[in-house]
Amino acid sequence: MKNTPSFGLAPLALVFATVTLCAQTPKLNNAFNASFGIAVDSKGYTFVTGRNNKVIRITPQGIAELFAGGGRNGRDGQGNEAGFSHLAGIAIDSSDNMYVADGTRIRTITPGGSVSNLVGTTIADSKDGSLSTAAFVNLENIAIDNTGTLYVTDKEPSTKGSTGDYFIRKITAQGIVTTMKNGNEGVLRIHYPKGLACDKDGNLYVCCNAGHCVRRISPGGSITTAAGQCDKTILNSVYKEGPVATAVLTTPSGIAIARNGDMYISDSRLHRIIKIANNEVVTVAGTGTFNFSGNPAGAAEPGYADGKALSARFDAPDAMAFDSKGNLFIVDRSNSNNSYIRTLSPDGMVTTFCKHEWNPITQQYEGR
Repeated sequence: MKNTPSFGLAPLALVFATVTLCAQTPKLNNAFNASFGIAVDSKGYTFVTGRNNKVIRITPQGIAELFAGGGRNGRDGQGNEAGFSHLAGIAIDSSDNMYVADGTRIRTITPGGSVSNLVGTTIADSKDGSLSTAAFVNLENIAIDNTGTLYVTDKEPSTKGSTGDYFIRKITAQGIVTTMKNGNEGVLRIHYPKGLACDKDGNLYVCCNAGHCVRRISPGGSITTAAGQCDKTILNSVYKEGPVATAVLTTPSGIAIARNGDMYISDSRLHRIIKIANNEVVTVAGTGTFNFSGNPAGAAEPGYADGKALSARFDAPDAMAFDSKGNLFIVDRSNSNNSYIRTLSPDGMVTTFCKHEWNPITQQYEGR
């Protein structure tokens, strides 16, 4: 994701116009299957990565097209001639170069669609070093700061199966890979991290999905809590708004930071978009009745409805990114084998930018 836009005003008519144009475009089969990451470039193009190993580009007018990938072959190349192995998160720099987490490698994609390997090999390992010697286990979420430093979550190597613990690997602009530390306690481990984002001051924010909080890591390595009650108790995840020191988060998932420093997170179990600003936590979009019958930690009823932000409905919103006009783009409904790209406009309206759904008759994902 890119952290340069501001949450300024943009014409609402433009948002509705893009939705209409998207509805008129030809169907793009198998496009957004299991979407994972999203980023917006300086020209207003939206890029979405998915577990189908495709990077989809959506024009500012809402036209979706295959930009790169399509085969699970992991090869370099141009556009759909290139392939990915296990495509996950995406980040974009100030020159519109993209970086994607692809299994055991980080791949780069130029604005023209040329895919090449930045670091990592096809063999899973956990090794720091230079771009030519470093190795990774299973990369997922990725972010880039304004100096060109990349941060990516990497699964902890384990001989006992999946532990759910991840490291955060740092790749400097000079090409040095290190594993982030937790002070004198050794390597920093986070249980099921989700979204990553960097602010203008170089602080890294990590959505601790299982820990019910957002952590802040300063450029110097100091780790603090930005919001929520990190790992206080297993079931201490019933959502509570208010001051960041006492607020309770449930399952923070995606994250995006506006130019003015306001932080926005999605919650995939409460189906809400939450803002953290001025030391306060508040819901800015999404609703749905809370339900404690299936989980004592609480959940909310999913749904799908556009409209005024606090009346709109989401279904497990996840990755997010701002455009230069302050519109927040949100990956939604990927948990149901569909993928909707929703927008939250600066004036508080939720609309569907593009959507692709599974058609049981054609046995394909189709855009509408």
